[in-house]
Amino acid sequence: MAKLYFRYAVMNAGKSTQLLQIAYDYEKNNGRKILCLKPHIDTKEGDYIVSRLENGEIRRKCDFLVLPHKDWLYNRLSVEAGQSASPSIVLIDEAQFLSRDNVWDLARFVTDFNIPVICFGLKVDAFGNPFEGSTHLFALAQDVEEVTTRAICRVSDKPKKATMNLRLVNGVPVFEGDQVAIENNQDIKYLPVCLDVYMKLKYGKMTLKKNGRYSISVDEP
Repeated sequence: MAKLYFRYAVMNAGKSTQLLQIAYDYEKNNGRKILCLKPHIDTKEGDYIVSRLENGEIRRKCDFLVLPHKDWLYNRLSVEAGQSASPSIVLIDEAQFLSRDNVWDLARFVTDFNIPVICFGLKVDAFGNPFEGSTHLFALAQDVEEVTTRAICRVSDKPKKATMNLRLVNGVPVFEGDQVAIENNQDIKYLPVCLDVYMKLKYGKMTLKKNGRYSISVDEP
């Protein structure tokens, strides 16, 4: 029987890269039809799923963007499954932005059509709060696994596992604001960090210093 899968990690851990690798294997190596999707609220890179490898040159256009309404995703996928060349698998990026109804639609689709769905997304937002999509994927997915390929704290002196997404606005860490703030090339950036660094920054026991464009070090006051 097919399953609903949830693969989660911090940002920059290789989730989109893993999704695109699966898509490539199914299409190029096995000649199978797939569907690649992401929620419409994710406006970064338009309707493309993009890996951070090779400066974003590794990418694939979404077959369609997901709307949050009840039954919308189930009905849309049902149409695809009813075609003569039905998809062998459905891959969804940025799944934290799915709605509760979307996740229930996916669970219904998997059980009705026996087509696996793999969702890739974040566990929590930049303030440690769960996303709606992730919360319900943890509840309903039959197979949940953490993607840890590149989940290393970017500012710790010693290699530590990154579990938090630190939001930087104009290079300054922020700990309140809108849950959804899409990363861009100007004022908003995200940095994967370990819980230790996140908590020390949040409560003023540590400060960030930026040395160069990408080199960020931590200084304790």
